[in-house]
Amino acid sequence: MSKRAAQPRRAADRRQADRRRRSQWLTLAAILLLATLLRFWQLGDLPPGLYHDEAYNGLDALALAQGQTFPNFYEGWELYAADAHANRPPAETRFPIFFEGNYGREPLHIYLMALSIKLFGAGPFALRAVPAAAGVLAVFTTFLAAQALVHNRPGTQRVPYLAAFLLAILYPALTFSRFGLRVMLFLPLETLTIYCFWQAINRAQNDPGRGRLSPLAWFILAGVGLGLGIYTYAAARLLPLLFILFIPLWFWRVPAARPLWRAVAAMAAAALLTAAPLLIFFARYPYFFIFRTGYVANKGLGTFPDRPWLTWLNNIGRVIRGLFWYGETHLRHNLPGRAYLDPLQASFFLLGLGHLWSQRHSSQGWRWRSLFLLLWLGVMLLPTLLSGDAPHFGRMAGIAPVVAILAALGANWLWDWLAARPGRVAPLAPWLILTALALSASLAVYDYFVRYANHPDLPAAFYQDDWQLGLAAAAEPASTTLYLTPTQEEMATIYFALNGDTARLADFYGPGGVVPAGLPNQPILYYVRPADTTTLARLQDFFPTGQAEAAQFGVIPFRVPAEAPRLPGRNPTDVAFSSPAGETIALVDWVGLREADQLYVTLYWQAVSPLTANYTAYVHLLDEAGRLATQLDRPPAGFPTSDWRRGELVADQFTLLLTGLPAGSYTLQTGFYRVTGDTLIPLGQPATLGTIAWDGG
Repeated sequence: MSKRAAQPRRAADRRQADRRRRSQWLTLAAILLLATLLRFWQLGDLPPGLYHDEAYNGLDALALAQGQTFPNFYEGWELYAADAHANRPPAETRFPIFFEGNYGREPLHIYLMALSIKLFGAGPFALRAVPAAAGVLAVFTTFLAAQALVHNRPGTQRVPYLAAFLLAILYPALTFSRFGLRVMLFLPLETLTIYCFWQAINRAQNDPGRGRLSPLAWFILAGVGLGLGIYTYAAARLLPLLFILFIPLWFWRVPAARPLWRAVAAMAAAALLTAAPLLIFFARYPYFFIFRTGYVANKGLGTFPDRPWLTWLNNIGRVIRGLFWYGETHLRHNLPGRAYLDPLQASFFLLGLGHLWSQRHSSQGWRWRSLFLLLWLGVMLLPTLLSGDAPHFGRMAGIAPVVAILAALGANWLWDWLAARPGRVAPLAPWLILTALALSASLAVYDYFVRYANHPDLPAAFYQDDWQLGLAAAAEPASTTLYLTPTQEEMATIYFALNGDTARLADFYGPGGVVPAGLPNQPILYYVRPADTTTLARLQDFFPTGQAEAAQFGVIPFRVPAEAPRLPGRNPTDVAFSSPAGETIALVDWVGLREADQLYVTLYWQAVSPLTANYTAYVHLLDEAGRLATQLDRPPAGFPTSDWRRGELVADQFTLLLTGLPAGSYTLQTGFYRVTGDTLIPLGQPATLGTIAWDGG
């Protein structure tokens, strides 16, 4: 062919290549758009409410955004952290390397949440936007990882696109992308690490002299990704095991790979340097490294106490069943019972595994890539295999990209197999595969946005009542004192709705007998759980002018006007109990009532100053010789003094049993003390209230 005749042919080839590239980019863009729609559609409202762990992450993110110092604890988690800091007190910092509350959490997710709160405001959308964005990014990085793994292998050009699509519609990946936990943040770094690792190998094997990044640079980037992974989620600590298993075996059996040992060493050094700040923290406080791991491994119906090996063996069957037949039943993690893979995805996945097996005698390069995929799957299954409640789809998050790639290999193999059939089947091959993928996507959409969204237990699972209660409390005037009864362990959802103002609403255990009565001359709003009928009746007796409102978001609001009297005025006093540090509690009134052989003493306290310690109150009855006849010592029932706000009135009733006491006149005393170790430290001097006559019954 003449030179002049060849020019139009080359131009036509360039135009065809350009069209093919545009088509590929449009395909990838469409997949990413689908992933974005599935993850961000109605994200602030579905799931409804805001689950405790999401809210706890949000509270730390809020504290970051507000410039608070850490460590910062809610719901008593400082008691657990005290074990870690027994010999090494924590240093206050604005930017923690690890968040110690709620079993301890890696930091990257919470820092990104703080940024999201700055952008979108404090709400469910801001908290869930981080895992949703990570879920979309993981679709793209899985495309890159698949592309690097099948690099230049004939007949695999479709695999990266199929893998990206399958991850975009994978139901567990969709669920955790819409849940404000840190699970999904691991996936982009996991797949980027693997992409960089195989890019390094591809560059070393094929075109090391080109102007792109050198193999050494790619290996270093892989190491940085590996190190960054441990800042995301505990399961990421196992990802280095993939390379620890693969690389020595690869070097041993493939002599041509051994010259890369310096670059691999640089990868390891980059990983260690990147992870060093968090590793140093764990070295200083090993408690936080093992606490959550030990809890996870020993909790759940699948555990065999003191026989962990039996738990792990049992988990193999449970995880396989969870993948293909009957999945996790935890509603926050899954549509109960739905398998990890739908039937179509499971078929592609098994075909992909079969394809790898069938290619075991193919080119040496592909054999090692196949081994890497299988090792990747096995290593990322370890977090759920080693836990007590397998199959746990959250701890299985690391398998999502490799499952998508293996399923893509299976779908690609089936596509080619159908296309090679004689007769009418071959032209239908693309349509059959694409129809199967569309059906799989439809199943995921229907299961999440219809079946899961309408599950009757979903609002309770995501604490919708607490979220609405917190929003209602936040809307109350600042002058209104807010209380919730009875106490509950998990308050993070309410606190986050209150924009992190943990002092805005106090919870107390009303059935214990205490009645916090707010600040003088200011309105009070009590939120009473319907089961706490004792407290509601006591409030109605205590505040005759108070008004119970219709039940809503799981509570009965009881509103007390500002002018309602708080004190009985029977025995007003001006007694104060003070510590050397200036903490002061005043006794402003009291009432004594004897019925048969029981003496009811109601004491009306007021916090004169902020209180940091938890004090024990006591009521003692002394005989005529000044000896202790009977007593009741206990912290204020259900409302510890460290929760009292300055100026707050608290009514607390003590019941003394007089049976067995001789007749006579008894002196009534009260006061406070705290216990440090074996030492009892009184808060000032005891106060004498008066005398009680007892006829001996």
